[in-house]
Amino acid sequence: MNQPLSQKIIFDYFDGKHTSIQRKMIEEWLHQPENKELFYQLLDEWEALHPQYHFDATHGFNTIQRNIAEPVQDTETDTTGTGSTFRLIRPVLSWLAAASVMLIGLFWGWQEYTKPNAPTYERLARTIKQQSGEVFEKENLSNKPLLVNLPDKSSILLEPGSKISFSPKLFGQPKREVVLLGEAFFEVTKDQKRPFIVYANQLITKVLGTSFTISTKRGRSEVAVKSGKVAVFLQSDTEKEQKLSGTTLKGLVIQANERVNVGQDQFTIREVKSVKPNTLTQTSFSFDEAPANEVIDRLKAAYHVDIVYDPVKLSHCKLTAYLTDEPLLEKIELICIAIEATYREENNKIIITANGCR
Repeated sequence: MNQPLSQKIIFDYFDGKHTSIQRKMIEEWLHQPENKELFYQLLDEWEALHPQYHFDATHGFNTIQRNIAEPVQDTETDTTGTGSTFRLIRPVLSWLAAASVMLIGLFWGWQEYTKPNAPTYERLARTIKQQSGEVFEKENLSNKPLLVNLPDKSSILLEPGSKISFSPKLFGQPKREVVLLGEAFFEVTKDQKRPFIVYANQLITKVLGTSFTISTKRGRSEVAVKSGKVAVFLQSDTEKEQKLSGTTLKGLVIQANERVNVGQDQFTIREVKSVKPNTLTQTSFSFDEAPANEVIDRLKAAYHVDIVYDPVKLSHCKLTAYLTDEPLLEKIELICIAIEATYREENNKIIITANGCR
């Protein structure tokens, strides 16, 4: 179904006033990819017209004034005389109680009204597209991690059901920015002049070159650092722009074997905790006079990528190397230099060409 739907039908859907037939129409309409962008644009318009919280201060104040002017009368007979005194102070007590309720209501109402909405993946990706006119998106529809090599040769191992977006036109000018939904392991090419930034819902992660995992599953966002240093802060941070700009790490800086997550409310960064190294993604290797084909096979298994080479030619090549947090393509380059080989990327494969070793 690709016929246009009226704004009223979609707004009724957001308001919860739709019929079962209208819901079915919208679900079928959203099966068309070109309709999704319009759907989110209308959602933005509807959210602007319908704040998530509305506190009617005028109505509350009028109610309090009415209660003060017309206090509840005590109909019981008073034989002690104390009732007269109580009736005198009762309006004051009523006013104080009502005023307290109003102040509490105003405080919580203002907090809810001014609290920013946690940005969604769709909204962040749409912002990138609006800025550059294009966006590259990769979604892992398989049941195993998917390797994504970025323009700067950084590696991303995207977990099943996860996806990333970035602008090829803006990537690295002057920041390397990526939007994530789900979970991914990053090995970032070191570049002190061009910070690498990952947006994951409310959480922002900024690095200059290191390895770490980000997860936005189960209603929370978490960063776990494997090597180097990582700065984290929130979209709602009043100093966000200052922390995003420049080539220094500002915010909460966490180091190797540490993790931090954002609370369920998406507006609080919890305390830093340690993480066991063996629970992090393992892409570091140490080789001592190992056959080159064995080294390459280890990389194929770790990165879930097809690396094509001639096993006969490389079986006599020996490698001694310690490969740590370099992205996969940097690891491949180091191996090719050692065995006097070359490589190229083609159809999601890495093809190594070598003459062999004697």
